[in-house]
Amino acid sequence: MRGIALFLLGVGLLSAQDIVLPDGKAKKLITDTCTECHGLDTVVATGMTTDDWRTTVKQMVKRGAGLSPEQIDTVVDYLSVYFGAEKINVNTATAAELQKALLLTADQAAAIVAHRKENGNFKDLDGLKKVAGLDAKKLDSKKDSIGF
Repeated sequence: MRGIALFLLGVGLLSAQDIVLPDGKAKKLITDTCTECHGLDTVVATGMTTDDWRTTVKQMVKRGAGLSPEQIDTVVDYLSVYFGAEKINVNTATAAELQKALLLTADQAAAIVAHRKENGNFKDLDGLKKVAGLDAKKLDSKKDSIGF
């Protein structure tokens, strides 16, 4: 969905007013609340992790978006499902791709590739955390963006 919308926006066939959000519990909330300050094109163009969506929505509430704590949860859940961050497969990605997608240093990304070559594919996040030189907390914050 996001890919098609981005393509159509890019070639000028779809304007911000033409965007239709997927059906879901928060669709009306987002349409009514978020569009007071920006277009839906801003929403569909941004893929974020659940934590990043929560931070962004809370910032919008501080700026005046009228959402209750329960509505924030509903909106964040919806945005995470339909406009979540693209996952990077740590078992197939190059060091450069890992560095960019997970905001790692070149050495950290190279360590993942080296560990993978020596020990085989990663099965889960816990296995990835065993790579020397990686920050487990940083990996936890990116867990929605990591695929195996």
